[in-house]
Amino acid sequence: MLADERVKVTAHFREQGSILQGTKEGICEGFDIELRIESEEPREEIAALMRIAHRMCFTEAALAGPVELKMLNLLNGEEIAV
Repeated sequence: MLADERVKVTAHFREQGSILQGTKEGICEGFDIELRIESEEPREEIAALMRIAHRMCFTEAALAGPVELKMLNLLNGEEIAV
């Protein structure tokens, strides 16, 4: 039985460049994921549960590997190239 379970995600972002010069950009430097479980269950069973939780996390999978990204920009309901 699990007494308590929590996930804490910390994102590391920064900005650089200039809006006026057209060089402004946002940079993602990484994420920290802390999975915390309180339980009396055997350590090996909780470790196996944690491995499954990491494998099943869609967000973690998207952040860890290449995924297809589609962007659509609309102005007044019509597509606009940017």
